[in-house]
Amino acid sequence: MKIAAIILSAGSSRRMGKPKALLKIREKTFLQHIIDTVESAGITNNIVVLGCEPNEIQKTLSSFTGNIIINEEWERGQLSSIIAGVNVVNEIDCKGILIWPVDHPLISQTLIQKLLESFRETNKKIVSPIYKGRRGHPIIISAELFTEIKNASLNVGLREVVRAHRNDISEVPTEEEGILINIDTPADYQKYVDHYFSE
Repeated sequence: MKIAAIILSAGSSRRMGKPKALLKIREKTFLQHIIDTVESAGITNNIVVLGCEPNEIQKTLSSFTGNIIINEEWERGQLSSIIAGVNVVNEIDCKGILIWPVDHPLISQTLIQKLLESFRETNKKIVSPIYKGRRGHPIIISAELFTEIKNASLNVGLREVVRAHRNDISEVPTEEEGILINIDTPADYQKYVDHYFSE
């Protein structure tokens, strides 16, 4: 069952003061770390969606063999970037997409593999990790919902689709708090990334 990954890295990173995609986990950027994680989990159809100031980020992706697309409408919100990715996925003939925002890098290959396994085995349209009762990122969305994604309100975003299918969600329990951690500010980076990778 072919799955594609859409890695979202189009926002302005205004509160961080620099592109989040270029922040480092040890020797790798957030973006490269996520790419390596999805590839290690067996996903080979990978799409990176850029938007605000893409040139500097693109320079770090010289070895990336997937699709790099520029969402010229990135200011319209995250859903616009998801739709840009879905438009590319439609040409790949995948059964679903893993959607992974670049500011949620603290997630393991093992968890990605568990999400993929749940998607294949449960036939649910949505697969989400859950930590202490709270859903987080990344999630898998069935190709059956692509039209709904494209028609969803940009103001509400992907939540609109998830809410409409609340009875068709497979929740995958995890002890990885990283599914909830958004690295949005320098303080977040210092608190979480330095904590997770201090050894």
